[in-house]
Amino acid sequence: METGIIAIVKASTQMTIVDDLGRTVTIRSSERIVSIGPSCTETLYALGLGNRIIGVDRYSDYPPEVIQKRKISNWWNPDPEEVAALNPDVVFYSVGNPTAVEALEKAGLTVVALRPKTINDIFKNIKLVGKITGKIEEAESLVSALSRRIDDIKARVGNTTVKPKVYMETWYPPPWTWGPGSWGHQIIELAGGVNVFGDAKTAYVKTTDEEVIARNPDIIISLTGAMHYASLDDFRKRPGWSVIKAVAEGRVYMLDENLFVRPGPRIVDGLEALARILHPELFGEANVFTFPILSAELSVKMQTFSIPSPMIIDICVIKAATDSTLTVILTKSGPTIPANLRLIGEYVDLRCSVPEGFASILRIHYSEDLLKTVGVREDSLKIYRWSEEEKRWIALNTAVNKEERFVEATIIGGSYFAVMGEPTPTLLEIPIPLWLLIVSVVVVAALTGACVHIAHVRSGKRL
Repeated sequence: METGIIAIVKASTQMTIVDDLGRTVTIRSSERIVSIGPSCTETLYALGLGNRIIGVDRYSDYPPEVIQKRKISNWWNPDPEEVAALNPDVVFYSVGNPTAVEALEKAGLTVVALRPKTINDIFKNIKLVGKITGKIEEAESLVSALSRRIDDIKARVGNTTVKPKVYMETWYPPPWTWGPGSWGHQIIELAGGVNVFGDAKTAYVKTTDEEVIARNPDIIISLTGAMHYASLDDFRKRPGWSVIKAVAEGRVYMLDENLFVRPGPRIVDGLEALARILHPELFGEANVFTFPILSAELSVKMQTFSIPSPMIIDICVIKAATDSTLTVILTKSGPTIPANLRLIGEYVDLRCSVPEGFASILRIHYSEDLLKTVGVREDSLKIYRWSEEEKRWIALNTAVNKEERFVEATIIGGSYFAVMGEPTPTLLEIPIPLWLLIVSVVVVAALTGACVHIAHVRSGKRL
């Protein structure tokens, strides 16, 4: 019997399935659900089952409304009595510790163990959860939508001849990464890259600094979140790592680990983010930047992210509903600029993977030469936000720092943003103050009178 596939339907409210550990499980009801594992929780919510969830593990933090749910204290080794006290009909467990499943089962709990290895396995799990909970159509629709997005990525990168070598770090020290047979390896290949550890003997690779240096990746993806954090500066500080091409060229990208390590619907978000980094030219984007937002850090301070070029931009994140990913795309194309304004630099397409509750300060730097080239008055500079609902640009309350030459504004949520200003007026368009006009008239009249007087004097002398 194939794992993850419905085997026998005994009644309309009862069925028998085989889970990812090969266990035969009889499901009698799914009205009260405990979800142990963030990927299980995200799958359940994606199928519209949030109202049936009565408890989750403490790592489940997406979508934001799950934060209010009752928390199970331990994911790796959940306390059977703690779970049983919630009186669930079924427990979905994203298996970290297989022996924990046996302990939960001995407590009289109905447990469905999910342990996918590939993207196809993830999709099978979504369908299995949908079948168990009576959300068959929703599960089929979700998998179809995710599959179409993957097909779009494959179509874009399918004919590319340049495939960068990628090292994706999930833990340090020592370095851990993905090997063949894992969904992480699949994501790298689907995104149009070559996994530098694609020849490893295991799906999850514990390696060494020396081995990563020897494989010399073109791009490093640093998965960042509760388990791991490493910026470009951190990689530069590691002994010997500065010679790696990705580090030397600054091609180290920090991505939200939850989009890669959680085998649920958002795995395709991770694929799309990676594909845009590896092949921005295929998406009509010249510059794509991604940053992980950590809600724990925001509780004590702002998180600041900087883009050094082609535009110098600082983004100070004030708040976010949960851990999420900030994507910033600098592009020359965007909504049409109003006729009375001129664009400074490029459009800034700023998006948060969890837009609810996201707020930040957007600071965009400019130069005097740029203003002269474009022909814009410095005191007219403002940051504008594109309103998709109203189909127009809206000026934000903008501060202009002329000494350090930047503009900044507080923004809520994401959209297109742009710095615009009014054209520098020509000499004929410059308004003349009244007092200056009067003085000018008097001076001109006096000069005219003087000239006439001199002319009369000279003509008298000739006579």
